[in-house]
Order: sequence, then structure tokens, then C-alpha cells
Amino acid sequence: MADTVDRRSFIRVVATTTGALAVGVLSASDVARAGSRHASSAALSAFIEIDTDGRVSIFAKNPEIGTGVKTSLPMLIAEELDVDWRMVRVVQADFASKYGDQFTGGSTAIWDNFLPLRQAGAAARYMLVAAAATRWQVDASDCTTASGVVIHAASQRRLAYGDIAGDAARLTAPPTELKLKDPSAFRIIGKRVPVVDAHEIITGRAHYGLDASVPNMLIACIARAPFGSKVVSFDATAARAVQGVVRVVQVTSTGDASAQAEGVAVLASTTWAAMKGRNALRVTWSPAPDDASSATLERRFREALAGTGTVIRNDGDVDNALTSAAKVVEAVYELPFLAHVPMEPMHYLADVRADRAEVWGSTQVPGNVARRVASIAGIKPSAVTVHMDRMGGGFGRRLADDYACEAAFLSKAAGCPVKVVWTREDDVQHDFYRPAGHHRIRAGLSSNGRVTAWAQHLANTSRYAFAQNGRPPENSELYPQDFPVGCVPNARLEYSSVATSIRIGAWRSTLHSANAFAVESFIDELAHAAQRDPVQFRLELLGDARAMPYADHGGPTFDTGRLAAVITDAAQRSGWPGKKTAGRALGFASHFTFGTYVALVADVSVTRGMIKVHRVTASVDCGTVVNALGAEAQVQSGIMEGLSSALFGEILVDAGIVRQHNFNDYRLLRIDEAPAIDIRLIKSTSEPRGLGEPAVPPVAPALANAIYAIAGKRIRRLPLQKNLAL
Repeated sequence: MADTVDRRSFIRVVATTTGALAVGVLSASDVARAGSRHASSAALSAFIEIDTDGRVSIFAKNPEIGTGVKTSLPMLIAEELDVDWRMVRVVQADFASKYGDQFTGGSTAIWDNFLPLRQAGAAARYMLVAAAATRWQVDASDCTTASGVVIHAASQRRLAYGDIAGDAARLTAPPTELKLKDPSAFRIIGKRVPVVDAHEIITGRAHYGLDASVPNMLIACIARAPFGSKVVSFDATAARAVQGVVRVVQVTSTGDASAQAEGVAVLASTTWAAMKGRNALRVTWSPAPDDASSATLERRFREALAGTGTVIRNDGDVDNALTSAAKVVEAVYELPFLAHVPMEPMHYLADVRADRAEVWGSTQVPGNVARRVASIAGIKPSAVTVHMDRMGGGFGRRLADDYACEAAFLSKAAGCPVKVVWTREDDVQHDFYRPAGHHRIRAGLSSNGRVTAWAQHLANTSRYAFAQNGRPPENSELYPQDFPVGCVPNARLEYSSVATSIRIGAWRSTLHSANAFAVESFIDELAHAAQRDPVQFRLELLGDARAMPYADHGGPTFDTGRLAAVITDAAQRSGWPGKKTAGRALGFASHFTFGTYVALVADVSVTRGMIKVHRVTASVDCGTVVNALGAEAQVQSGIMEGLSSALFGEILVDAGIVRQHNFNDYRLLRIDEAPAIDIRLIKSTSEPRGLGEPAVPPVAPALANAIYAIAGKRIRRLPLQKNLAL
């Protein structure tokens, strides 16, 4: 683990107006961006403030969507600052260039900030020590720190940080070679730290994005077009007659698939009036294209798999290996669209003026919001103030910013602040869904049960193709270095993009939640075809421990030994393979993504056609754990979301209109259906990697593999509960 500040880092130290010490650290790329905006050094601000009473304020720079970053990122600073966590006040930062990149998604927050934020803490500690040493006229190297106090052991003198914060702020910036703590000296990192605003959350006082309100704002509800359709005409007579409705505005599409959709907005003085007015609209839509129907897409998936796709990896001679195999196994796995359904529906509040704009709401991408709003308002991004509140979930949905575009568009049109509010039905029916698609996999087994060939062809609705971002469509859907490729001598991966007008986006764990279902279920099929135990079969397939190149979501390497370790641990702790009883069995799956290795064992029963999950045993290697309590919560959350989507999740679309509406027909796991979850976080000194998403992918195949062990039936199409009876 690196223990010094990167020489390319830039440390900024300033004194606050109250004389407190403030320190921030920006990467070289952040400094370059600031320079390109001709920003003066005075514009580069701080992450840390230490008041004269010793109270430490640490700014949490990333949006909080429930992943715990508002707690874990300040922990990194506090660790190197060497303060008592009880003396820390965490402040949610608004969006500003002075904080560098502010983004929550892709399980990258801890990973990206582990060293930079520790550097910020170390820089502040260095200056506090220097200030104390100067006052005492001693060598700084003879001073130590503990719990917010500088100590000179030889003279038994002590100075609290608050007593020297002003002196420290007047010192010059520290050198670039600041030694960071050895992990053995950590007092905060690795501990179980509660969420900093847990009390506010459980008492109902936490402020979420949806709570934002400003004087004289209007509430907007929008009738949005079916996918691929446009507004032909509308009659707003009845809508305008609703008491409280102020005006009706047509929302036009910019042609950008990820911005606001076509629609008609009703602006009112209250949310209820806006909803009633929206319901009273009479809108004529243009016909939806063929590619906005699930049935059409299913047919096109099958047609694509019958042909050839873009080859993204081709090792050895797959065709010859299949021909010469002792046994060939083949299967097609089918994945539906999935919605995100965070508990807090989409919304946004915008106040667009001629020369500036101010916006409030829940978003994972405040930088994108600033740029979008600026474009709509016709102003510079620097003239947009983006306020960030806690979010009631994101799961990738708030990586899109259509809701912010809607609010800015309507505020500009109305000439006043406008808050766009989505209903749950809006949220379910106008989402950016996880791609639907089909995997066809063929594999060859030797006479001794070894996998000699692997041929996989995925046809789906590419996220990148829908976004029209210029990147190859396969890049968001199928990774050329995912297991078991690299462990099989002859392997070919093919991809076919199937176009659709249905909105496609990033869903928690992106492509992995879909692909792991196909791959890990099929590996289980191969194990049974080879008459081998599924766990031992995987371990043999992984082979000797080694680091293989891995370029996507967690590289630069994939360590087969670390995956084997979590596989072995989960199997042992679950009692694998368990004593099989009538209607109940264990199912196994594992996966690597975002740099993290996860293995799951699901204890499942099927009674009268109903699937029940009793227990999930999870082993996780995510490198160094920053907040053990938060890490466990992320694994629990990933498993629970994986269970909901695997058992029940499915979005079906007819002529651009989603069949599902609310939680009555887009069902989530309920509290009495939740299993016991047993988690072990493997101790590691490796740098931390992602944890918000890696627990999701292995859930669906673990359940499907358990169902096969129970009933001898392979379910190759999700959701499992629906397809168990088919």
C-alpha cells in the first residue's frame, strides 16, 4: 500500500475568516481543470476546518445515496489528522470545483479517494505539529499527536489542535513527501462507525433532495411520451380548470436520449393540483416504433443469436475444441429489463435566472447536472449552484439527469422556481432500465470433466448504443476478460447490439448482474454434466493462484487466488454441500467485479411452488475495509436487491408503454421474506476496492442453482418465481 503523498498532488492551505485551519488536497488533474477555468489559487478551498474550540469540521464531497460515503470519506481524513472521531462534525459539501471530482457511482468513492483524502488529513496534521513545535521552540520530529492534541513527550507539554489552528493556518504549505500511517496504526479506518446522520434519519429529521423548497416555486407533473413517441397534440382545457393549476407547458426533447423526454407539464401551486391537472390532460401521441416492444426485442435477440456477432475475444480454436469435446453443453439464458425503484422517486428543483441558476435535488452526478442546466439556461456552468442533499437511493438511476433537465427547462419557461415531482408510476414507467438480452453459451468438456472450450454470444440492448456516446456498444455489455475466459484454453466471446427506443441505463452492478446469472448458472450446469461438485469444479477451473490482466471495472488484474479464497471460505462456513432435504438445498455462485471478490451460498426451499430464501452466506474480499459497519451494510443491501430482482424483477413494454405501474406489480422483497445474512469480510492490506455493487451479481445464479438442486429444473429466464411454474 502506498504510504507517501504523490508528488503530482497539490496541497492548498488557507485560514478561514474565523482563524481556523483549513486544508484541501487536489489532484494534478483537478489543478489542471481549475487552471483551464483561469481560477485563482484563492478559489481552491478546503476539506478540513479546525475551530479554536477543537471542533473539527470535515466536508464530505461525494453525494450520499445510501452507500455511506458521507461517513466513510471523512473517516479517511480523520484517520490521518489523528483526531477523536467524536469531535468530528461532518458537513455535506455542495458541488464546487474546489473539491475535485464529485461523483457517486460505479463503486468508486472509497477506491478513488483512499489516498487523496488521507493526504488531506496528513497535510493538516503536519502543519499543526509544525505550529506547536514553533511555539515550543523544539524540533517537529520530536512531537507526536493523539486524539486532536500535539504532544512533546520530553517536556510533557501538550497543545490541543484548537489552540494552534490559527498558527498552523499561517504556515506555508507542507512538503509533498508526507508519510501516511501504516495500517497497523489505524484507529478509525477499519472500525464499525455508525452513519453520521443516523439519528436524523430514524427520527425523520434528515433532509432529502425531495424536501427542497424555495419561496414562490411551482410544482410540475409531466405526462411523458411512450418510448419512441412524440406529442402530436394536446388539450389542456380540463387541466387548466383544476384549482391551483397555473399553466401548462409542452416539454420538447433535445434529441439527446439521456435528457428530458417529450411530454406535457402541468405547473401548479401544490403537488396534488399538479397531479390532478396532469391526469386531466388529453394528449395524442405519435405511434411508438416496433423496437419499443418487449415481444419485438425478444424475437430480435433470437435472430441475432442465430447469426454471428462482433468477436471481442477469441483464444485458441474454439470450433475445433467443441468438435473434439467428449461432451458439449449448450444453453440460452434470458434477462428482462429491470427498473431501479429507489424509495425516493425522481424529482428536482430549479431556479433559472437570466445570468445564473440554483438547483436542488438528489443526483449522483452533480457535475453533469451543472453542465446540463447551464446549457438549457444559456449560461456558464460556473454560474450554476448545485446543492446536494441525502438521497433516498440511487442504484444507478440518478446517474442520468433527465429530471434536472426537466426542472431547468420548465423554470426557464415559467420564469420562476419549478420543482418537478415524479410519482411512483412515473418512476416505474419512465426509467432508464437495465438492458434486456439473451446469452447463448456452449462449452466443451473433456473425458475427465475439464472445460476445453467456451463460446458465449450475447445479444442485448446496449446501454452505450442507446446513449449514442460514440463508444462501441459491446463495451458496456460484455467484458473480454471476465471469468471463465482466461481459464479456458479455447474461448470466444461475441456480441450483437439490438436497437431499441426503450430507455436504457446503468443498473446496480451494470452488466454484471445480468451476465453473472448466465455464466454462473451455466458453470453449475457444466459441473453437473461433469458429475463434479460445483464448488470444486470452480476451484479447478480457476487453477493455480495468479494475477491475470483485467481492464474493466476493477482492474488492472483479476487474482484467481483471491476468488478461490472467498469460494472456499463461503463453502466452509455454509456447511456446503449441506444435508439435502425434501424441497430444500444450497446453491452456490461467485463473481469478481469492481475489484472485489464475492462468493455466496443460498439456502433455499420450494414449497407449493413458492421460493423461500432462508439464509445467504457471503464471503467478500474488497481489500482494506474503511468502515466495517458500512461495508457489511453494503453487502446486505446488495444481497437484498439481488434477491428482489432475481425473484420478481421484470419490466415488460408494449408499444412504448410499460405494463408495470407500482410495487403491486413490480414487486420487491418484503420484510417477512428477508433471509438471515451471514457476512465475512476477508482481512486484507490491499488497497480498498468497490463494495456498493459486487454482492448483487452472484445472487440470482446462487438461487437458480439451489432450485436446480431441489427440483432438477434449470430456470434460464428471470425472474425466478414467475418462471418456476412455466
